[in-house]
Amino acid sequence: MVVHKYTTDELVAQKPEEEKFRKLPRNPVVFILHNLRSLENVGLFFRLADAIRAEKIYLTGYTGYPRKAADGREERIIRHAEKEIEKTAIKLVPFVPWEQQEDVSKVLGGLKANGYQLIAVEQTDESIDYTQAPYRYPLALLFGHERTGVEEELLGECGLAIHIPMEGMGNSHNVAMSAAIISYHILNCQKS
Repeated sequence: MVVHKYTTDELVAQKPEEEKFRKLPRNPVVFILHNLRSLENVGLFFRLADAIRAEKIYLTGYTGYPRKAADGREERIIRHAEKEIEKTAIKLVPFVPWEQQEDVSKVLGGLKANGYQLIAVEQTDESIDYTQAPYRYPLALLFGHERTGVEEELLGECGLAIHIPMEGMGNSHNVAMSAAIISYHILNCQKS
């Protein structure tokens, strides 16, 4: 069997023109990144959001973010954030709708008022296996700090908490890896 591996140029040629891409429907999935400390993880979320054509990313709390209009941060901080996010986003930030909002409760409240199912991705005594969750669309996935996770008071604002079972000695996956595992499962559920 002879297999042809696509070159980067061939893969790029398969993509729609930018204007046509921007008109494609987005999947009814929103990511909320609250107090993520790693700009590389933020970049990975942009890459994932583009890959699944997620509806939007909300960057809340002290999560870093790309340059925005009327950005009040010091220029050196903006440049650092752009550089670190771009490392893993690989030029995809312009293709992903995003919003920076410091107050995560305001974001959660707004989404809930608009009919979104709010789901915390966190290991709790009541969280359920992500493959068993009763998803309904549109939905918003809340991810917390890489080490300490979703804050307890925010868990109460979500109607559901899900986790990925860990069979090894590690306690969890990287936050962006968790998002990828769960997102592709959710997309498969949506197509079923």
